[in-house]
Amino acid sequence: MDYSTVEQELLSYRPAGWTVTDFPDGFVWPRYEGRSVGNLGATVAALLGAQLRGVLPPLERDILGDLGQDVERIVLLVMDALGWRQLQRAMARHPDLVFHRLGQKGRLLPITTTFLSTTNSVLSSIWTMQPPIRHGLLAYELYLREWSMAVEAIGFSSPAEPSSGTLLRWGFDPVTFLPVPSLAELLAGHGISSHTVILQRYTETPLSRMHFRGAQEIHAHSYASDFWVTLRRVLHDHCDERMVLGGYWPAVDTLGHRYGPEDETDDAEILAISTLMERLFLDRLLPEDRKGTLLLLTADHGQILTPLEEVVVLEDHPALRDMLWMRPVGESRVPFFYVRHGMLERALGYLTEQFGDRFVFLTREQVLASGLLGPGPAYQETAFRLGDIVGIARREAALAANREGATRLAGRHGGLTPEEMLVPLLAVRLDA
Repeated sequence: MDYSTVEQELLSYRPAGWTVTDFPDGFVWPRYEGRSVGNLGATVAALLGAQLRGVLPPLERDILGDLGQDVERIVLLVMDALGWRQLQRAMARHPDLVFHRLGQKGRLLPITTTFLSTTNSVLSSIWTMQPPIRHGLLAYELYLREWSMAVEAIGFSSPAEPSSGTLLRWGFDPVTFLPVPSLAELLAGHGISSHTVILQRYTETPLSRMHFRGAQEIHAHSYASDFWVTLRRVLHDHCDERMVLGGYWPAVDTLGHRYGPEDETDDAEILAISTLMERLFLDRLLPEDRKGTLLLLTADHGQILTPLEEVVVLEDHPALRDMLWMRPVGESRVPFFYVRHGMLERALGYLTEQFGDRFVFLTREQVLASGLLGPGPAYQETAFRLGDIVGIARREAALAANREGATRLAGRHGGLTPEEMLVPLLAVRLDA
């Protein structure tokens, strides 16, 4: 498979019937029909013998080829923010990375993420096999009408106090929040066990409790070293079962937010992943651990550098602020604007005139009808969580409420640029 041809096809694709004319050539369309991370859950299920209905389809057949024959166990690893272009830059600089060898043994190619290209939404699509329009967890910050407040939708707390557990103290139930079942729940009905390895501090977050409902066990780790050791031990302990073993590693994202995705720390982290994966996981697997085992490694999104001069600061535009009944939520790269009654056209005109060179602006109805959030039917709360107007950043733009927010992050994501939307899919048999 010519991976450059695959990338070019992803970059140029536009769905038939797309009616919004101002869709920049530099945007990447999410490929829910079989070339996205949203298709991984159904792929895992199908390879393990579970044919599931009412979910996104599996990956298209040509992506994995014959790698899925006689699979008994699947290791599905998500490297947060390890974008396709970031990985390609690192591989060009370092010919000894394990990704070179694994790609030659199996497949290494780009696929798309889902939209919005942000962790809580994409992971929800992976672990429920549903597009964002159906699961409704659209962005990092959401207005929840059922709670009459905006929240950060990982810890489900006030945006002013992230991870403080605000809604949990008020009776919020993470297990029932998503309106669709989890992959683990559905696999359990087919006699397939599910395990996952995540950082200790994430094991009891509302988001983890949503995604891993029905899992046999959530295995905690503390550092990079014991992440790979724990994965190997869990795989060995269950080597005689049909199983999916998930793993999530956040460090590329953390460093990219702090220093930018092109900083040397990004390169250093990819080197660390390569070294530890090879030496602590792959090289130490026993023959019984390898038998019938498929490794899938991907990312939830990439990142793009957002220089300060490209960030729109809301407090510098009091006229716009006065047209809104709450500050924008969503993502800094894809803000959701909630407009005061009767001011939609005025607000849309202001946004287009002032920032049309930095953002594409769509109404709620245009976004819902576009297919960007995936095929319907839409969850009943999705429309209310979008706002009245949705901005999608061109190039390196972002929006911040104030100057402190403008300088807080170097790298960001959420939008539709290739840097954010293209992610790697590494597929390799461990018994080959």
